[in-house]
Amino acid sequence: MAAGKSRWKPNRERGAVIMELAVAIPLLLLMVAGVIDLGFLFWEREVLTNATREGARAGAQAVVDGKAALRVSEVKTLVQTYLQNYKIKNGSGGNITLGSGNFSYTWNTSTNPALLTVRLFNIPVKMMLLPNIKNFFPGEPMDSTIYLNAETTMAAEWVNTSTPSP
Repeated sequence: MAAGKSRWKPNRERGAVIMELAVAIPLLLLMVAGVIDLGFLFWEREVLTNATREGARAGAQAVVDGKAALRVSEVKTLVQTYLQNYKIKNGSGGNITLGSGNFSYTWNTSTNPALLTVRLFNIPVKMMLLPNIKNFFPGEPMDSTIYLNAETTMAAEWVNTSTPSP
């Protein structure tokens, strides 16, 4: 290397690198925000599925004198407690309240063994990052609420079944 020559790039090239970085960082952050948001969404979906599984398992195992022992209200309370323990919130940030509009507990006694199905439907989950990023761009604001569904069906663990009363 000749004496007096700099190993640094000329100023023009350093400026180009800074401009490329300025364009790439927002895109990279948008992708990271999307991955984080979708990760939370999949986690909440898994918690909903586990809540229905716990409700169905409890209902399928509970038997007194050869009949189903858990009522709909008891299974609903069990599922709702599971959701509260994992701090699943509705779209406005409050606790999810299960009712006839988003919870069902049914028995199919035409099969042997009988099948118990617990469903959660239209459970609102609010995305955190992506809707806020979308608001920086022109166009209609993005709705940040997504509605999730979960369902579990299990066989009763006894032979003589009758549907429990509500």
